[in-house]
Amino acid sequence: MSYTSTELAEIVSTRIAHDLGGTIGALGSALELIAENNNIMDTDTQAIITSATHTLKARQRFLRIAFGLNTNTADSDELKRICEDYLATFGNPANPINLQISAISPKIAKPVFLCIMAAADVCMRGGIITIEMNQSSLTLHLTSGYKLVAGKIDIYKEIIKGDKPKEYISQYIQLIYLRELLGNDVPMTLTTSENEMTLIIG
Repeated sequence: MSYTSTELAEIVSTRIAHDLGGTIGALGSALELIAENNNIMDTDTQAIITSATHTLKARQRFLRIAFGLNTNTADSDELKRICEDYLATFGNPANPINLQISAISPKIAKPVFLCIMAAADVCMRGGIITIEMNQSSLTLHLTSGYKLVAGKIDIYKEIIKGDKPKEYISQYIQLIYLRELLGNDVPMTLTTSENEMTLIIG
């Protein structure tokens, strides 16, 4: 599997636009409601704006590290907060996705963020993401009380084998980009069950 820099840029841009687009739309709708209400903001509209603003900020900061430059500008504690804030934009407070991770070195923040993104994308209704790191490997483990998204996981396995997704490519950019960053010489293994997924890199 290999993508040109142009192809990667297109896929990344599509994914970011998708991940931010719905929330931007919610903000736009809230502003329209205010205009229709003689520029008076009621409690419900304020709640929509507050939630959308928090979601946009959390996702933008996370995606900036996952796909952007100069990821070493944040320290370990801040990187962990960015991940936790991102995961809080999924699901609802009754079924959160919790993160268990030790210090995140800025040098490997990008692979860690991409792994977390891959886990969040297959976790429908809450779970626990555990990241373990040492000098030679990075291990992601996801467990949930509910079934994971089996169809996406099947595509993950194809990507790890070196195959290209045939459709909805931007949904899988986190693993595509990770594979391109690491190169083909770095081993990746993925094992799964109905409600667990383990990805080992290295």
